[in-house]
Amino acid sequence: MKRTGLLTATALCVTLASGALWADEPRRGGTLTIGVSSTTVTNGIDPHVILGDNTVWALSQIGEGLLHFDANMNIVPWLAHSYSISDDGLVYTFELEQGVKFHNGREMVAEDVKFSLERILDPETGSRRRQNLEIIDRIEVVDDQIVEVHLQSAFAPFLANMVGVWAAVIPPESVNDDGTITHPVGTGPFRFNNYDMGENLTLDRFDDYWREDVPYVDSVVMTPVSDDAARMVALRTGAVDLITSVPAQLLPSLMANDDRGFELLISPGTSWRMATMNTTRAPFDDVRVRQAVDLALDREELMLARTFGFGHVDNQIWDEGSVWRMEANLPQRDLGRVSELLEEAGHGDGLDITIEARSLYLDDAQLVQSQLNEAGFNASIVVSDWAALAERMRSNNFDMVVAAAGWYADPDGRYARFYTPEGPANFYAGGYDNPEVTELLDEARRLNDNDQRRALYQQVFDTLQHDVPNPILYFAPNTMAWSHDVRDFRTDRQGGFSNAETGLKYVWLDR
Repeated sequence: MKRTGLLTATALCVTLASGALWADEPRRGGTLTIGVSSTTVTNGIDPHVILGDNTVWALSQIGEGLLHFDANMNIVPWLAHSYSISDDGLVYTFELEQGVKFHNGREMVAEDVKFSLERILDPETGSRRRQNLEIIDRIEVVDDQIVEVHLQSAFAPFLANMVGVWAAVIPPESVNDDGTITHPVGTGPFRFNNYDMGENLTLDRFDDYWREDVPYVDSVVMTPVSDDAARMVALRTGAVDLITSVPAQLLPSLMANDDRGFELLISPGTSWRMATMNTTRAPFDDVRVRQAVDLALDREELMLARTFGFGHVDNQIWDEGSVWRMEANLPQRDLGRVSELLEEAGHGDGLDITIEARSLYLDDAQLVQSQLNEAGFNASIVVSDWAALAERMRSNNFDMVVAAAGWYADPDGRYARFYTPEGPANFYAGGYDNPEVTELLDEARRLNDNDQRRALYQQVFDTLQHDVPNPILYFAPNTMAWSHDVRDFRTDRQGGFSNAETGLKYVWLDR
């Protein structure tokens, strides 16, 4: 299947250095300041109740789980140095690293793992990952270093669902009497110092971190700099050391400029833009109208306009060569068929719809609006506050929303989260509910053979290509930039700040 864009999703990351003399050995000390391309650094400080990439970036410095990803996004042991699975797939036994300390100085033990998982499973916690772990029947502590997780039935995605800060091991004493967390405590390389809501998050090096030699910097300050121009000025003037996004329109000139004054990373990204349609009410409860939207979109034009060719167009999140890559062709714009579908659905004279988006995705929404209006729709745009918009999406009170989402290690995380009624991201799919899809996903969860699972996911994928509740528009590139004196900064293709082999814990400052 053809995929388009200057950089394909299987291309290597490109880091462009611009010539500087560096020290060879890591130095300790200093403050690393990061300009985050958002209006807020984090949506909260409870690792079990996180929402959004920025929150993951921030809290993954504080909290860690039993498992982690390596640089190639493979699952590897972390706070659990090993694990085993019973022959029937019902019991997962984790053996913990010894000598791991929480930021409060206490050593982590198996009881903390039990507490953390049970807290995620408690509906009162409000964890968006609760569904991912509901297959757990019980958790048994064997001794201080060994914990057994018993499942209700075999569940192939279980390990993938245990990766990440949303499954962080935390001490019970860090949770307030009312169940909330106001001072997060974890086992990560940096400990919480302070967070001014909507302003800076300050982290300090944890000197008793269980991984030898790291971290190097004394502190990390994350600050929101949502304006593109202001973010670039902050980097050039030294107000920040690293920025999480470079404006796409600047990339061609920056790539050609060896004297730009900072390092530049461009890699195929995993963040995809989508047009979510409310499948629970008119007009988008009619699949023909959703199909008309799908065929009205010129994805190549969207990608080129928004990423200047550095993004790519695809209709799935897994690269070619992945076991989870589905067979399919990209949908092509067909205005004639759009007219036929609208006529069949009773909207031959046009259809009024409202497109909503947070300010971050306004440019995307405007392009979608233009393409839909050219195809016979009458679309207007409303810029909405994300918190209020997300709540209305959960209540199925909207027409269409242009939004974004990211990569998932296992197809269950992608499909079950979005396309089952109980999925925590079902609102991103407009309340989509297809019993056949739900049944296929339930069956896939009970299988351990990837080939058998893939065959079921192919059926799910094909159905979704027909039903199109939230068609993918394009994939944005991962772009970052940092000053010359920020050394050994490495990231994965999601642009994350923490995994087993990359992240802020390895950064040092050559100054």
